[in-house]
Amino acid sequence: MIDPGQLTYDILGNAISVVMPGVLWAVLFLCAFEHGPFAESVGLGRRAFWLLLPGAIAATLADLPFLPISNDVLGISLGGALFPLLVAVLAFTPLAPPARRSATVFLGVYGGVAAVALAIVVRFPDAIPSSIGVLVVAALAPVALFVVGRSRGDGLVERVAGLLAVTDGVLFLTFLFSSANPGVGISEGFPQYLIPPIGAGVVFGLAAPQLWPRQEGLALPAAFLAGTFGVLVGADVLREPPLYPSPSAGLYIIGGAGVLDLVYLSGLLAFLVAFAIHTASGRSWAAVGGTSPDPPPPTPVGSLGRAFRRGIDGDLSGSLTEAAHAARAGALQAGVLLSVPPPPAGRPWQGLPVPGWVVSDFANLEATAAAGSSDGRESYRGWLTARLLVGISVELGSQRLATAGSRTIAFLIDLALVTAPAALLWAVLAVHSTGGLQGTISSVPYNAAIYGYISLAFVYFVVSETVYGTTVGKRLCGLSVRQRQLGAPRLSAILVRNAFRLPVVSVVGVVLGAAVAILVASLTPSSVAVDGFTLPAGIFATVSLLVATALGVGLLGIVGFLTISVTSERQRWGDLAAGTWVVREPIRTSVGPGAVPAPGPGPSG
Repeated sequence: MIDPGQLTYDILGNAISVVMPGVLWAVLFLCAFEHGPFAESVGLGRRAFWLLLPGAIAATLADLPFLPISNDVLGISLGGALFPLLVAVLAFTPLAPPARRSATVFLGVYGGVAAVALAIVVRFPDAIPSSIGVLVVAALAPVALFVVGRSRGDGLVERVAGLLAVTDGVLFLTFLFSSANPGVGISEGFPQYLIPPIGAGVVFGLAAPQLWPRQEGLALPAAFLAGTFGVLVGADVLREPPLYPSPSAGLYIIGGAGVLDLVYLSGLLAFLVAFAIHTASGRSWAAVGGTSPDPPPPTPVGSLGRAFRRGIDGDLSGSLTEAAHAARAGALQAGVLLSVPPPPAGRPWQGLPVPGWVVSDFANLEATAAAGSSDGRESYRGWLTARLLVGISVELGSQRLATAGSRTIAFLIDLALVTAPAALLWAVLAVHSTGGLQGTISSVPYNAAIYGYISLAFVYFVVSETVYGTTVGKRLCGLSVRQRQLGAPRLSAILVRNAFRLPVVSVVGVVLGAAVAILVASLTPSSVAVDGFTLPAGIFATVSLLVATALGVGLLGIVGFLTISVTSERQRWGDLAAGTWVVREPIRTSVGPGAVPAPGPGPSG
C-alpha cells in the first residue's frame, strides 16, 4: 500500500531539491545586479555571481585530485567546492579588515578544529563518542579564541571568534545529520540538510544590528562563509574515514555533485536567509562602509547606451548629461591606454592625438548638457556627437588593446604548454594500465589525470596572471592582463576571466585523453588481444577523436575570437564579466592634430 504521508514527504523533498538551486541563483543575481554597490561592498557582487553560477557550471568536469588514500584518490571539485570557498575567503575583506590577518586567524583555528575533530572521529568511530567529541571541540575553540582576543584587547580576533562560533555550529549539526556510504559517498537526508545553513542565516540575520552596528549587510557574507565552511568540514572531512579503503578503487571528490552539492548550496542557502531577513527588516542597501571597494567598471560605450535609453524614455536632459559623461569617459580611457599624463579636470582630450574640432565639439556637448534641453532634436544631436567622440576614443585606445589574432596565438601556446606533459602522463598511465582500453578508461589514476589536467590548466592561468600579470604565451606575444587604469587585476577578476576558459580545456582533457588511451591500446599487442582492436581501427578512432578535439576547441575559439573582434574594448566573455583588458606593451604616440584620421567634419553640439 501507498503511505500518503511518506509520498507527500518524498514529493516535498524532491520539489525543494529541484527548485532550490534556481531560487538561490535568482536571489544572488538580484543582490549582485539590483543592489550593485551594496553587493560589491560585502564581497558578493557581480564577480562572485559570475564565479558561482556560470563559472561553477563551466567547472563541472574540473576536479583536482590531491590525496591518494589506499587504492582510492581524494580530490576537490572547482565548481562544487573550491569556488564557493574562495568567495567565502575573499569575503573577509569587508567582514574583518585587514582581510589577510583575519582570514589567517580563521583558517588557522578552523583548520585546527577540523584536524582535532577528525582525529576524534578516527579514534572513536561509534556515533555517540564521536558526536560528543566533535561537539566539545566545536564549542571550546571559539570560546578560547574569544578569550584570547579579549585578553589582548584585539577586536579583530573577537570578531573572528564570532564567525567561528556559528561556523562550528554548522559543522556539528552537519556532522550529526550526515552519513558515509562506502562506494557512493556522503549523504544528508531531507529536511535535515536544510537546518544548519538556515540556522546560520537566521543567527547572523537577526544578530546583525548587535554584531555590526550600521553595517548590518555584513550578515550576508558571514552567513555564506559559515554555511560553506561548516558543511565542508562537518560532512566532507569528518565523514570521509569510513569510505576508505573501498572494495574497489574509487575517486572521491569533495563537492563532486557540482552546483547540486551541499558544499556549494549550503553557503547560498544561508545567504538567502540572511538576505530575506535584511530585506524584511527594511535595512539599508547603501554600500557598507560608504563606498564600494571594487565597483563594476563603467565603460564609455555602456554610458552611451544609457544615454540613448534615457532619450527614448523622454529624459532629454539626462540623456545629454549621460552622453557628455560617455565622451569624457572615452577620452580618459584612451589617455590611460596610451599612457598620456592625466589631463586637467576640464580638458579630458588634452594630450591625445586628435584634431582640434574634437575638443570644440566636446566643449559644446558639455555646455549643452549643463544647460539642459527639452528639445528632442537637440538631445539627439548631442547623442550623435557623443557617439562620434566615443568612437574616436575607442579607435585611439585600440592601439594598445591586444587583437583577437595575437590573443589566439598566445592562448594556443599556453594550451600546448599545459597539454603536452598531460598527454605524456596519459600515455604512461595507459601503457602501464591492465585490462586494455576498457581497463585504462575505467581506471581511477587515468580519470584522475584527466580531471586533474582540467583543474591544473585553470590553476596555471590563474597563478600566472595573478603573480606575473601574464602567461608564457602572452609574454611571448608581448601581452598582459590588466584592470582599468592598467592596474594589476584582483584575484576575483582573474578567477572569473579564467573560469570561462574551462569549457575549452574540458574538451581537450576529455576528448584528447580518450584519444591517447585508444592510440596506446591500438599499438599495444596485449591490448589488441584483450579488446579486439586492430591497428587500423585504433588509428582511425584516434584520428577521429583528435579531429573532434580540434573541432571542439575551434568552435569555442571562434566564439571567443568573434567576441574579441566585435566588442569595443576587444574583450572575450571572461573579460566582460571580470572587467579586464588584455593589452600590448606600451607604445609611443605622437601628439598633435590629425594623427588620427577624422571620419569627417564633426557636428556642432
